Amino acid sequence: MDNFLQTFIATFFLCLAGFCWGSTGIFVRILSLEGFTSFELLTLRMVVVFALLLPLMFLQYKKYNELLIHPEKRNIKLITSVGLLMLLYYLGAIIAINHLPIVIAVLLFGSSPLIAWVLRFLSEKRVPYGVEILQGVGVIVAIVGLCNLALESGSSSVPNGAITALGYLGGITAAIATVITSKLLSTHRQQKLSPLAISFVTATLGTVLLPAAFVHSSHAYALIAENWEIILGFGVIATLIPGCAFAYAGSKLPPIATATVSLQLQVWTVFLSWIFLDEVLSISQIASCVIVLVGAMICVLLQQSVASQDRS
Repeated sequence: MDNFLQTFIATFFLCLAGFCWGSTGIFVRILSLEGFTSFELLTLRMVVVFALLLPLMFLQYKKYNELLIHPEKRNIKLITSVGLLMLLYYLGAIIAINHLPIVIAVLLFGSSPLIAWVLRFLSEKRVPYGVEILQGVGVIVAIVGLCNLALESGSSSVPNGAITALGYLGGITAAIATVITSKLLSTHRQQKLSPLAISFVTATLGTVLLPAAFVHSSHAYALIAENWEIILGFGVIATLIPGCAFAYAGSKLPPIATATVSLQLQVWTVFLSWIFLDEVLSISQIASCVIVLVGAMICVLLQQSVASQDRS
C-alpha cells in the first residue's frame, strides 16, 4: 500500500510538472513579442526562482548545506550536473518555441520517452519482453497522438525572423537533456536528493548568466519593469513548480515513466494556446490529446511491473 501511495503521489507531481511546463510556450511567446531574446528569457526565469528560493535556503541553511556538500554523500557534483542539464533543457525549449510553431516545438520535447525507451535496450543489448513491450506500446501510442497534433497545427504562428533549423536543434537538445536528467535522478534515487536543492542550484547557475544576458541590452530595465508580472509567472508557474515536481517524481519513478512528462506538454500546450493565443482546437486535436494521455498513463501505470522484473 505504501508503494502504491508513493507511486500515486509521484505520478501526481509528474502530471503537475507537465501542466506547468506546458505553459512555457505561452509565457515565451508573450515575452518574446515584448522584445526579450531566448537567452534573456532563460536568465530571467532563473533569477526569479533564485530570488524566491534564497530566503528558504537561508532559513534552512544547515539542512540544505548537508544535502549539497556533505562529503559522505558527494551530492554537489551530481546536483550541479542535474542543474546544468535542466538549464540546457530550458534553453533548448525556449529556442524551439521561438523558432517553430508551438505545437511542433513541443512535439520535439515529446520524443524523449521514445529516446529513453530505445536507449535502455540498446545499452542493455537486449530486446524488450513482458510488460516492457506494453510500455513501449504506450510510448508509441503517445507519439502517434503527438504526430497527429503536429499535422493539425497549421494554424500555429511562427515568430518573425524564426530560423527553423535552430528551432529543431533546440527541441532535440531539450529532449535529450530530459532523458539524461531522468536517468541521473533514477540512478541516484537512493541518495534522496532534495528537489528544492536541485532547483536552487539550477537557478543559481542560471543567475550567474545575468551579466552576459543583458550586457548589450540598453532597454532591459524598462522591458522588465513593464512585464514584471508575466516574468514572475514565468519563473514560478513554468519553472519553480514543475522543476521541484519533476525532481521529486524523478527520484521515485524510472526514466521511461518520468520522461512521459514531455508527452503531456503537447496536450497542455495545445489547450493553453487555445485559451490564451486564440489557436484553433479541432475535434481531431482533442482526440489526439486523449491518445497522448492514454499512452502516457500506460507507461506510468506499468512502471512498477518493469521495476519488479528488474529486481528478479
